Amino acid sequence: MSGDIVVSGGAGGVGARLQDLRSQAGLLDDAGDDVRAWSGSVAAVAVHQDVTVATLLCPVEVAQVAGAVAGATIGVNGLLIVSTGLEASAIVLRASATTYEFVDATQQQVMEALQHAAGFALGAALPGLVLGGGVLLVGGGLVVLGNPATWPALALAVQNVDLAALGDGAMDALYDNPWLLESLTKVAPSLVQGTTWSLGSLLGGPLGGLALPYVLSGGKWPTASYEDAVGGLVNAGGMFGMFGDTGEMGVSLAETLGPDRAPTSVEEIFQQQNMLGADQGEVQIVQVTNPDGTSSYIVQIPGTQEWGPQRGSNPVDLTTNVRLMAGDSTLMQQQVAQAMREAGIRPGDPVMLTGHSQGGITAAALASDPAFREEFAVRSVVTGGSPIARFDIPPDVSVLSLEHDQDAVPMLEGRENPDRANWVTVERDLGTAANGVLPDASVGAAHGTDVYAQTGAMVDASDDPSVQAWREGAQQFFTGEPGTVTRWDVSTR
Repeated sequence: MSGDIVVSGGAGGVGARLQDLRSQAGLLDDAGDDVRAWSGSVAAVAVHQDVTVATLLCPVEVAQVAGAVAGATIGVNGLLIVSTGLEASAIVLRASATTYEFVDATQQQVMEALQHAAGFALGAALPGLVLGGGVLLVGGGLVVLGNPATWPALALAVQNVDLAALGDGAMDALYDNPWLLESLTKVAPSLVQGTTWSLGSLLGGPLGGLALPYVLSGGKWPTASYEDAVGGLVNAGGMFGMFGDTGEMGVSLAETLGPDRAPTSVEEIFQQQNMLGADQGEVQIVQVTNPDGTSSYIVQIPGTQEWGPQRGSNPVDLTTNVRLMAGDSTLMQQQVAQAMREAGIRPGDPVMLTGHSQGGITAAALASDPAFREEFAVRSVVTGGSPIARFDIPPDVSVLSLEHDQDAVPMLEGRENPDRANWVTVERDLGTAANGVLPDASVGAAHGTDVYAQTGAMVDASDDPSVQAWREGAQQFFTGEPGTVTRWDVSTR
């Protein structure tokens, strides 16, 4: 239903159930070991010294004891048979979990290989289609212009063409068909490679088809790796002075806000993200006081603020975006870490990293960094509209990912979020452009922090088991007590 949320992963997800299977297998293994040990104890009765001596005095009774021991240990329902059955069940449970994971991973690899092949083929065809279309257009135009009788009709047709309406119609079609938007984002990295190969072949033959992608990408193309595909784009941009992650950056206290600005829910996290995004190059850190007097911290990282391909004074920019998606360590990550040090976050203090769009990517990258986790006790990551499925976030860090079906950004890495016990994904269908939940529906509006705040409110009210388990685990960050809220300037000095 339009507007509703769909929850996957977490305590009620498939990943958690597979963990339960393995836990049950462990219990069955332990029980099998115990039963086998009991079998040995029972078998020892038959050769006990007192039984051996009694053989001379009452052989019939001793024979009965030996028969009972044999039945209890190796009989049809004996302890050895029971222990073997328990351990066999454990093997089946583990094999079932492993088989499911193998099939799921294989299916994902096959789908990604097909997407890569389709994208490369489409990209390879594009230059030829453009050239062919251009020839037809020019040829047709010359024919029409060469016949003065067609000029009035041509003029009327040009006047009636509404380019803005055509563009709006195309965007509405993407909005109303999220599957098409998702397909385009999944094939985009390989489409660029295919186009580059085709251009190289047109310019320099087969050798050019190999050389151009290789040179532009710094040796990364051709590749089926998402990170290498984006890394090749970074290298190509670098040849023209773009995507340089450099600058003399510093961190300084920008302002201290009122204690009532501390978020106490998922909705308020994204309301705060909305306000944070209005100020250039700032990170917000909230110190939450726990009932026992200790402190927890919510670190809020903004989404992309500068869209130029060249680094300016603000590292919350396109350069950070593409480098994060290429798997690079970025200056923005260093700035966030330094702001946390300046805010007084100590080793062992529980930390929740939150972010919208690029902010969520930065949060996931930090949570995936062993060196960062060694310094800071990351307990939770909350993202909205962020493509983070490929980040290796450890199982002891809880993740809550909010995504809208009509938002292209969380689709950009071309993979669904993993279904794990520690990772809850909340998806929301915003409906159609004409009859959906947004009054001014567009792909850009679907990415807005205000809309993610609305989705956050739905998460706060949800009775889904996975969401409830996540809320219980995050209580230390939402105490409702006044907090110390500071903003830190991370821009160029």
